Amino acid sequence: MRSHRHRTPRLFLRGDLTDRSVGLDDRQARYLRNVLRLRSGDPLVLFNGLGDERHAVIDSLARTGSKVRITDVAETLPESPLEISLVQAVAKAEAMDLIVRKATELGVRRLCPVFTDFGVVRLDDARAARRTEHWRNIARSACEQCGRHYPPDIGVPGRLAEALQRVPAGTLRVILHPGAAQTLHDIALRDGRVSRLCLAIGPEGGFSESELQQAHDAGFRTIRLGPRLLRTETAALAACTLAQAQWGDLAR
Repeated sequence: MRSHRHRTPRLFLRGDLTDRSVGLDDRQARYLRNVLRLRSGDPLVLFNGLGDERHAVIDSLARTGSKVRITDVAETLPESPLEISLVQAVAKAEAMDLIVRKATELGVRRLCPVFTDFGVVRLDDARAARRTEHWRNIARSACEQCGRHYPPDIGVPGRLAEALQRVPAGTLRVILHPGAAQTLHDIALRDGRVSRLCLAIGPEGGFSESELQQAHDAGFRTIRLGPRLLRTETAALAACTLAQAQWGDLAR
């Protein structure tokens, strides 16, 4: 007897989903066959990150020529009412992968990797481009797992000062610093409802004094998360969680 599936598997596909029959590449077929253990006749949901989501059934999972058949339109999961941009100091490989994966699950809309004074990761242009595509693939995979339709917009790593200056008007801007007097809760009590938030998270060594001044000049307020010093990946995910609980869809 086959085990009962509690949720329909989801698969990200580039391009439109208007054809009734959609071909899969070898990687997608292997993922469905070897990782999810699916076979012909099993249902799944297709999405393209462009607003199109479809119910489908697997026609064949051969080593070549794998196909799925679209059966109906699927309803996309709404995005959080809180639009979070995460300005994140580039962390080491595993930590950065974790940040990308969990930020996607937590509804972050934009992720801006930046190089900072005390950061230990340095990438030339070619490696930065490869790493960015790697992060985007992680985000798409996270969307497959968590049910989200739109992966976050992930930029190529750049300078912190440029990322701070690109924040749109009307955005609450906060930067994490252990010595700050305020918390996110303090800001919520004073500012009330917030719909657009930018969080700036530093590396393990924190932001330099000159970087904190750059952030202040760009309209950022310093906040702390609590009494303990957190690793950069912990700080990023804790801040996103608190923000979504305060103003986003974790409060619903």
